[in-house]
Parts: sequence; C-alpha cells; structure tokens
Amino acid sequence: ALLAELNFGSWDDAFDKLNTTYWKGQLPKIPVTLGPQKGSYGLFFHSGSIELANNQGLSSLELLGVLLHEMCHHWVEVTYGHGTSAANGGRIIGHGKEWKREMRRVGYTGKITRFSGKERFC
Repeated sequence: ALLAELNFGSWDDAFDKLNTTYWKGQLPKIPVTLGPQKGSYGLFFHSGSIELANNQGLSSLELLGVLLHEMCHHWVEVTYGHGTSAANGGRIIGHGKEWKREMRRVGYTGKITRFSGKERFC
C-alpha cells in the first residue's frame, strides 16, 4: 500500500529505478524486503539483501530515501569490498568516507551521518 503513491509495484521495482537513475543500472540486483527493525530504518546485509523498516512509521518517500542510503552501502561493497584496506591504510567502513562521498553524489545535502537517509525525497 505504501508504494502505490510512488507508482512502484514493489520495493524491488524501486531498487531498479534508483539503480537506473543513480548508477546507470550497474549495481548488481539484490532483493529488498520489509521487516521490523530495532533502532534503524533499514539494513544492508553483506550477504546480499536490503531490509527496510516496516515498524518505524515512515512514509513511502522516507523509505525511498532509506533505500537509497542502503544502496550506497551496496555500491561501496561492490566497489571496494567489505572491510578491505583503503588507500590511506585504513579500512573501508560502513559509514566511512567512501560511503559519505557516494551519499553526496546521489544528492544528500548537509551533514551526512549514519542516520541520514529518510529526508532525501521529502
């Protein structure tokens, strides 16, 4: 029901649209599901899926922003690997500089933190 206002048939369709818009369709397809989250709006699983919170009272537009946030994690993993060494000798981390740079590239403004996301399309 949430997606009806956005004209997407499913969250997988929303993934495809964002993938086309921001990554020219180059991100590997992974499933997107809804489920209860404790303390977060969404999660990217390194095993290859995204889960959006269905118990946080977010609108479809807010969830779309969360999906884009999680897709930025997916892009970082595909591009750099999970926990691999960064150019400066550090590690690629979940909300590190590579992820922040990608969040900025896809249109997030202001201070980008691990909580950024739901405001993107509102």
